[in-house]
Amino acid sequence: MQDRRKFPRIDETWELEYRTISAEEFKKNPISSLTVNISSGGICFNAEKEIAKGTMLAIEVKSPIFPSSIIALAETIWCRETETKDNFEVGVSLWWSGWKDNGVQQIMEDYISSKTH
Repeated sequence: MQDRRKFPRIDETWELEYRTISAEEFKKNPISSLTVNISSGGICFNAEKEIAKGTMLAIEVKSPIFPSSIIALAETIWCRETETKDNFEVGVSLWWSGWKDNGVQQIMEDYISSKTH
């Protein structure tokens, strides 16, 4: 089956924390997780609870590849229970990401491109 994704993905496990963007939820402690795969346009990660499609998330990704955490605003595109039925995989589309500059998406794209070619 041909991959129709706009951005190539790499299967790497990076630390991830997320918060739902609502006044009440955002004030809570972040939920820790791990990425399943990542691209410069989206992330798939594990979650203990289901996250509704369309939910906006504030995400922080920590990778040994980059000098600091990647901060992102993302929209939940899909969420499905895993085969083991003990958690969920969540797919999000990145709306914005950065390290207080706009170059992070290009750096991510360059890194992912180097791993997929």
